[in-house]
Amino acid sequence: MTRSKTLIIFFSRTGRTRRLAQRLAQLLGADVEEIECPRYRLGLFGWWRYLRAGFNSVQGNVPPIKDLQKNPADYDRILLGTPIWTSYPSLPMRAFLRDTPELPTSVAAFLTYGGQSEPDKAFDMMADMLGQPIKHRLAIKTEDGKLPDMDAKAARFANILESDA
Repeated sequence: MTRSKTLIIFFSRTGRTRRLAQRLAQLLGADVEEIECPRYRLGLFGWWRYLRAGFNSVQGNVPPIKDLQKNPADYDRILLGTPIWTSYPSLPMRAFLRDTPELPTSVAAFLTYGGQSEPDKAFDMMADMLGQPIKHRLAIKTEDGKLPDMDAKAARFANILESDA
């Protein structure tokens, strides 16, 4: 069986979603592309940006993002990764989905979340924005800023993706 050419496109503000994306890339032999959005980067005004992100998420104010370096059309499968912000995918991911070129029919998604927001609403919004279902989904709730059992959950998810390729 030939391995699908996979691209992982993700946004991470604090690094948790990035760690999960990098682990999945190792397991799947995938290329990785991080969505860059200067408006929400950490730094001197990190706390203010965190509050603004929550407010903007509720309002649906989608920010500008930088162009990707890789072309999603060159891949057989795309994995989309993002944290959940106020029950929805992060605004930079929504900006990507709003402006994205046509993607392959094989799209999976993974989410990280820490609050009370359950992932189904975020997954459903992503599918609606894509105009196609997200067949395979992984959501990991953070505990004390950590992703519990991330390696085991990522490995199970990668095995499911590979067996469905």
